[in-house]
Amino acid sequence: MKEGEIFDVVVVGGGPVGLATAYEVAKTGSKVIVLEQNNFFNHAGSSNDLARMFRTMYTEDFMADLAKESMSLWDDLERESSTSLRWMSGLLNFGDKDFGENSPEGTLLDPIKHLERLQMAYKKLTVEEIEKRYPFKDLPANWVGIYAPDNGVINVQLLLRTLLSLAKDYGAETKQNTQVKEIRLSESDSNIWEVHTIRHEKDPVVFKAKKIVIASGAYVNHVLKPSYGISLDLCIWEMVANYFNCNAGPNGTIFPSMWFQFAPANENKRSQLFYGFPTLPWGPPNVVRIAVDAASNRIKDPKDRKTSVVNPDDIHDTQEFIKKHIVGVDSTVPAFTLSCLQTNVFDNMFVLDYVPEEYLRGGPKDSVVVFTAGWAMKFVPLLGKALADMALHGKSEYARREFSMTRKGDKDPNTVSCTYTYFRS
Repeated sequence: MKEGEIFDVVVVGGGPVGLATAYEVAKTGSKVIVLEQNNFFNHAGSSNDLARMFRTMYTEDFMADLAKESMSLWDDLERESSTSLRWMSGLLNFGDKDFGENSPEGTLLDPIKHLERLQMAYKKLTVEEIEKRYPFKDLPANWVGIYAPDNGVINVQLLLRTLLSLAKDYGAETKQNTQVKEIRLSESDSNIWEVHTIRHEKDPVVFKAKKIVIASGAYVNHVLKPSYGISLDLCIWEMVANYFNCNAGPNGTIFPSMWFQFAPANENKRSQLFYGFPTLPWGPPNVVRIAVDAASNRIKDPKDRKTSVVNPDDIHDTQEFIKKHIVGVDSTVPAFTLSCLQTNVFDNMFVLDYVPEEYLRGGPKDSVVVFTAGWAMKFVPLLGKALADMALHGKSEYARREFSMTRKGDKDPNTVSCTYTYFRS
């Protein structure tokens, strides 16, 4: 960085969304820098794992539309990088057809109308067909399944490396171990933001920019509160992922695709939303990831994370599910476990919006863009494009009202709750 240099955009957060944003900004020839508080490809946020789902089955019509739109953007990214970032093995959703309205994944059958509207392939399966194709057993006879082939597994670590490489190839600057402490207006120019940072935990460095993109995930309030006096009310899940050993060999355990089970909570009110991945071509052999789509540890701030403790209840729930319903997977001891931070707001949707003008302390309207929350890995190329367009052009077709920072839920806005998005000075 040259002394006095002013960037067109500073991106705060070097995860997949931040890197995708930098890549899109740099492609236009604009000057952009990414600031990551840890090293790149770290385990402190949401991208700590080998795989994430790319799926198109959504209950909400607008999310189904965005999923379809993102498919072509993934194709573009793979062509640009000459890299296969997804394994399109398909997705099986199955379970109780009457369950799921208030679950994070929506309902089981509602996506069908959107698949048909968008002319996307799917196939209904009976329990007998599911148990013939997948190593499941003893599923309730009245359950049903939907298989959609236009879904797949994202290679998370390869995606991160690819986005960083592409962004730098187009001229983006990147700084790791650079923690943003505060963003404030320049005293000499009210159209310029100063990003005050500490590098390597000791060296103060100031970066200047016309526009700011805050894409720091669960850490978003660490930037918003000192800079603009506001916080989003977040419910951050410490999501546990378990990998279990499975039978090897030509007659071993084979899951032909990703899968997700829809079922109501058990008598102890423990979630029965389970999901799994097949053995990954880029992962260790003869292990499969199976986990519950819930979290016992829920926190308000990443500093409260129990980094050395994986919740045993979440692991136990998964082990019991495997014992009852899966053949050929050893449930006794996981091969390995890990956790990541899943950031949520009251409706499980994104926050994709500008910081409202009244909180900018005299700064230019629509000059600070925020993204956080939601289940976003499958939308990374789309979100990168959206944030770049919002920063450079003042708008994006993807910045829907459902993602507004100030949208209201059905609770008292003065109540501090994990289920309400609100501002506080």
